[in-house]
Amino acid sequence: MAQQAAPIELDPVVLYGDRTTTDIDEATASIGIVNERQLAQPIVQDYTDSFRYMANVSTGDWTESGFVVRGINSEGLTPGGLGAPLASFYIDGVQQTVEGTRRGLRGVFDTEQVEVYRGPQSTLTGRAALAGAIYLRTKDPEFARSGAAQLTYGSDNHKQAGLAFGDAINDRIAYRVSGEWSEKDSDLNYPSYARYDRYDDYVTDDYWVARGKVLWLPTENDDTRVILSYARSFDGPTQNDIVGPLWSTGSPGYDARRGDGWGSLLPDYYRSLGLTALPVYQDVRETYVNNLGIEVTHDFNANLRLTAMTGWTKSLTERHSINEGTPGEFMTVDGAFRQELLSQEIRLNYDSGALRWVAGAYAAREKQSSFRNQQLLSYDESRNAATIRNYALFGEASYEFAPNWRVIGGARLDYIQQDQSAWVRSDGVVGSDTDTDFSDRVFIPKLGVEYSFGANQSVALIYQEGYRPGGSAIYVADGSQYEYDPEKTRNLELAWRGRFMQDRLRLGANVFYQEWTDQQVELRRDPLDWQSSYIANAGKSKSYGAEFELAYAATDMLDLTASVGLLHTKFTDFRAGPDDFTGLPFPSAPKSNISLGFAWGDVTGPFVNGHISAQSSTISRLESYVPDPVTLGGHGLVDLAAGYAWEEAKLTAYATNLFDKEYFTYDYGPGVMATLGDRREVGIRLDYQF
Repeated sequence: MAQQAAPIELDPVVLYGDRTTTDIDEATASIGIVNERQLAQPIVQDYTDSFRYMANVSTGDWTESGFVVRGINSEGLTPGGLGAPLASFYIDGVQQTVEGTRRGLRGVFDTEQVEVYRGPQSTLTGRAALAGAIYLRTKDPEFARSGAAQLTYGSDNHKQAGLAFGDAINDRIAYRVSGEWSEKDSDLNYPSYARYDRYDDYVTDDYWVARGKVLWLPTENDDTRVILSYARSFDGPTQNDIVGPLWSTGSPGYDARRGDGWGSLLPDYYRSLGLTALPVYQDVRETYVNNLGIEVTHDFNANLRLTAMTGWTKSLTERHSINEGTPGEFMTVDGAFRQELLSQEIRLNYDSGALRWVAGAYAAREKQSSFRNQQLLSYDESRNAATIRNYALFGEASYEFAPNWRVIGGARLDYIQQDQSAWVRSDGVVGSDTDTDFSDRVFIPKLGVEYSFGANQSVALIYQEGYRPGGSAIYVADGSQYEYDPEKTRNLELAWRGRFMQDRLRLGANVFYQEWTDQQVELRRDPLDWQSSYIANAGKSKSYGAEFELAYAATDMLDLTASVGLLHTKFTDFRAGPDDFTGLPFPSAPKSNISLGFAWGDVTGPFVNGHISAQSSTISRLESYVPDPVTLGGHGLVDLAAGYAWEEAKLTAYATNLFDKEYFTYDYGPGVMATLGDRREVGIRLDYQF
C-alpha cells in the first residue's frame, strides 16, 4: 500500500502577549503577527519592518516618534510627552520607556515573534494601553546545544553581524546568549557639516545589542519555570530630513537630498541677521538601554497558573548639536534624557473549559529627567524631572453560559500620580522654578459576547473603554502651570476567526468603531520656539475601520499571507487658540493599506520570498498656524529575497524597496522640509545554524 502523504497544515501560532490564552484561535483582540520564518529574512531587518505585513500598523513619521496603530501614534499626539503613552512596547515581557521604544532594541536577529495588539488593552495588561501594545519575544534557552551566526552586507556600506549560542548547564538550568551589530552610511548629503567633530556619528546609522537569558526549572515536576533576561543595547539612527526648494534661496530642492539645512543652506531670515550657519539646531542623538526581566510561572494544577513579571529598564539618550565639542564653536547645545521604569505584574490564569479568567495586579514607578544647555544669543539652561507612579487591578472572565455561547466581562481599576518640576535660567537669571503634581483614579469596563460555530469558527462582539490620564504641566516659556484633561475612548469591536481547508487556511477580521473625548494634542504658541509647547484637548474625535488578515499553506512549499486595513479618522470638534482642526483626519492615518506576501521553498534547496505593501495618502502633522497640513501621497513598496539553503547554512540575496520608490513620511511646507522614507537596499546575507 502506498504511504499516505502528510497533510499540509499551517505552523502553530503561540501567543505571548495575550493574557487570556496562548491560542490565536481563542483570542478576540485584533492581533498582527510576524513569525520566526518571516523575521529570519533580510527584508525584515528591524522590528518596525514587520509592520508592513500588518493591517493598520506603521512606523512613526520621524525618528523622534513611536509606532502607529489604527492611525494613532504610540506616544499619542504628544511626542515624548509626560506620563503613559497610548501604546506600550514590551521586550521579553519588560515594558519599555518612551525613549527606549524610539531608540532601543532594533534588530530581529534571534527573535522568535513580533505581536501587535490593536485597540484598547486595559483590562488585560499591566499599563493601561488605550491604542494597543507590541510584544517582541526573543528566543528562550533550550536544554540542547544550539547556535546561529549571521553576516549581512548591503547598499550604503551596510554591515551587520549576529551570533547566538545556547546550551544546558544541567537538567535544571539552560542559557542562551546573543549579540547583534549593524552599521550603515546615510545616503543623504551634508557637505557643510563635514567639518564638525560629530559628523561621523551624524551620518552613520548604527546599533548593537548584547543579551543573555537563563531558564531555571527549580522543581522536579517542572511546574515552576523561571526566565531571567538581561540586555544592553545602543541605537544611533540617522535622520532622514531633507530640505526643499522653499527652504531657502540657495536650496537646490528635494532631488539633491540635502540634509544640511542649518549649514550652508541656512534660511534667508537668519542670513538677514548676519548669520551664516546655525548647526546648533541639528541634533545628534544616541541612546543606551538596559533591560532586566524576571518571569516566573507556576502551575498549581492543569487549570490554574500564576505568573509574576518583574521588569526594569533604564534608557539614556544623549543629545548634542552636531558642532558641540568642535574647537571654535560657541553656539552649541548639549543635553540628555534619562528614563527609568520599574514594573511588577502578578496575575492568575484559570481555564476549566467552560470558565476562563485572568486576574492581576500591576505597580510601576517611572522616573524621568532631562537637561538642555543652549548657547545662542543667550545662554539658556533648562532642567525637568518627573516621577510617575501607577497602580492597577485588572481582570477579565469568559463563561460558556450555553452551548457555543460565551459571555465576556472585564474591568480595570487604575490609579496614577505624577510629580513634575521644571527650572529655566537665561544668562544666569532664573525665569521659572516650578513644581506641580497630579493624580487620578479611573474605572475601565469591558463587556462582550462570543459565539462559536462550525468546526473552527467564532465571532465576538466586544465593548470596551480606553483611558489616558490627564496631568498638570508647566509652560516652560514663563513657568506658569496649567492642566489638561484625561483622554478617553469608547470602542465597539466585532471579531471573527476561522480555519478552513483542514487547517491550511487561517482567516481573521476585526471591525471597530471608536469615539474619542479630549484627545491630547501637543501644539506650540510660537512654531519656532520649543519652550512655547503646550498640551491641548481636542473636544471630540472618532475613528472606525477594519482589519482583514490571512495565512494560507497553499502547498508543502508555498505559504501565502495577506492583510488589508481600512481606516477613517476625524476630529469632529477641535479648536485650540487660533487653530481650528475640526474636520481634519488624524495625521499619519491612511484610509487603506494592503500587504501581500509569499514564501516558496523547502528546508533545503532554492527558495524565494517576496512582499508587496501599499498605503493610501495621509496628512502630515498637526502644527500651530498650519490650518491645512500637507497631504502626503500614497506609496507602494516591493521587497524580494532569493537564495539557496543547505542543512546548516543559507545564502540569500535581497532587495528592499526594489523599485526605489521615493516617499515622504512628514512634510512641513509643502516644498520646505520633508522626512524621506527608506530607500532601496540591495545586499547579501549568510546564515549558519550549528
